[in-house]
Amino acid sequence: MAIHSRVLFLLAFLVGWANISSAQIPATRSEVVLSIDGRNFFIHTAQEGQSVGDIAALYSLDEGEVRQENSLTQNDTLAVGRVLRVPCYERISRLAPKRGDSRYDRIATKSGSSLFEVAMDYAISLDTLIADNPGVDLTDLGSKGTLNIRKSATRRTQLPEIELAGRRYAEMCDALSRRYTYFVVESGGTLYSLAAANEVGVDELLNCNGNPQMVYVGMPLKAPRRHTPAPMEYFVPEVVAQADSVEIALDTLRLATFDDEVLTVSLLLPMTSKGGKVRGNFVEFYQGAMLAAEELKAEGHNISLRLHDVAHNPQLVSEIVTTDTETDLFIGPIYEDDIHPLAGIDRPVVLPLTSRLDSIRGRNLYRLVPTDSTRNDKLTGMVGPETNVIMVHTASIDEQMESDMLALLGDHPYGKVIFNEEFVVDSLNSRPIEELMVEDDNLFMVLADNEIDTDRTLAIISSIMNSRQPKYGTRRVPVRVIGHADWAKYKNMDRNLLFKLDVSYLATYHADRGNKRIKEFDRRFIEAFGRQPSMFAYKAYDAVKLFGSAMFEGGDLTAALNGSVTPLLQVPYSFTEENGIMVNDAWPLVNYRPGYSIEVK
Repeated sequence: MAIHSRVLFLLAFLVGWANISSAQIPATRSEVVLSIDGRNFFIHTAQEGQSVGDIAALYSLDEGEVRQENSLTQNDTLAVGRVLRVPCYERISRLAPKRGDSRYDRIATKSGSSLFEVAMDYAISLDTLIADNPGVDLTDLGSKGTLNIRKSATRRTQLPEIELAGRRYAEMCDALSRRYTYFVVESGGTLYSLAAANEVGVDELLNCNGNPQMVYVGMPLKAPRRHTPAPMEYFVPEVVAQADSVEIALDTLRLATFDDEVLTVSLLLPMTSKGGKVRGNFVEFYQGAMLAAEELKAEGHNISLRLHDVAHNPQLVSEIVTTDTETDLFIGPIYEDDIHPLAGIDRPVVLPLTSRLDSIRGRNLYRLVPTDSTRNDKLTGMVGPETNVIMVHTASIDEQMESDMLALLGDHPYGKVIFNEEFVVDSLNSRPIEELMVEDDNLFMVLADNEIDTDRTLAIISSIMNSRQPKYGTRRVPVRVIGHADWAKYKNMDRNLLFKLDVSYLATYHADRGNKRIKEFDRRFIEAFGRQPSMFAYKAYDAVKLFGSAMFEGGDLTAALNGSVTPLLQVPYSFTEENGIMVNDAWPLVNYRPGYSIEVK
């Protein structure tokens, strides 16, 4: 790719990172302060008409210092969208929320914990955490001591959004740091493989990141900057410059011509980062879409699959929508602020990963992430008149789950078990589990929000169940557990307990790798691209296959989607109108059965 093209794309990405076009940003100081290379910096995005001197004056600094921090000579001009590191000499306590502010909870940071883990635990966006905790290090909470958690922002962000934000911040920090290279953990990545890829020892990698207890897919990490690792070998169309924008070449999947009408599908994805570096997850999304298109072709349909790299840039999305009159179906974008140009157009738009659409209206928008309004509909049949409900509290609980479970129970009576910080039953406010269990039907609602407490609780229930077994002969003691989708991601928990205790939970997505259809898809994917597919590939396949089949059927699209019998990889979808857009109201209920099978309803 030409150097000119790389520069153009980097500028487009940096403009997108600011979450808003430069024309909309007032000339004010940034509210984002990050610790980079052991120092605190305001992260400032250059706006139209701003010079280095203007930015320096905004922060009461010398222009030469700002130029030096960002390797800008006196002859260098400042491009719109350029992200700068501006030294922050102010006391962080003055920039942070005041102590005692009732809008925030203050939590103690644990040794080895990261901002990414906190975001997952509280289902809160990284943007909010960083804004409320100036001077925080993206990968190492270290001696931070405490974090501010905005109460109104918890339980509002899905894991895919947190992963995307993690990538965005890792890419931004990588561009600004001189001492470290930043990256995110990809599917299948281990401490050993990550250390080897960055030419450091495992111990050194751990020390750089505050000695995390484990790593997760999508988690940002850093390593001492030694060299630029060789990029992964992916099949990606050539990135080319076109006028004032950059996009991936169109018509990348050539299919045979059939007599029926051509369906043109355009993917709007942030395919590459700064300098043209490929984003592996979205490559997999594109490749999953290609396999779905091939299946539609084999079924006798004529489809043209196009790929646009929109680089988190609303202006570029708007240009594509106004100039591309051939596209019949858009899939993407990913970021909420990129969606506005597509709202209300005369063509359907599939939003595969976005869950928050606070200010967007348009019945042409189809959100695949399930709506919160139907979260508990699938659970209503689990509580019958004779069900003995036992709610288990630990020192740290999932408050959103507690609220959902109380709403589900209504006036239904339940027993309560409370474990304190030492995981000892609080005898003053609850009774032990064994005293609350009955012979017929025991339904446990486990509210623990971390792996250790979850594993402890399930182990205790299992142990009591074993000890009581002789009392009822050979018949299995009736025990069921309602849990959380995060349990499936826990690496060190005894997964046998999920099957033994008949665990059920609601999930935004689920793919059973033991299913024959998924096994066949995995085989095809590995054969074509040389690696195991991830959730991104499954999601893309389902979106193209479901909406492509429905559009070839003709007539009312929503009716065709809701009546579809197209076999998918993850879960069925059902769409209704909510707040002016079409949302998926079907939550999959995942049930681990005692016979070591998994049912999805």
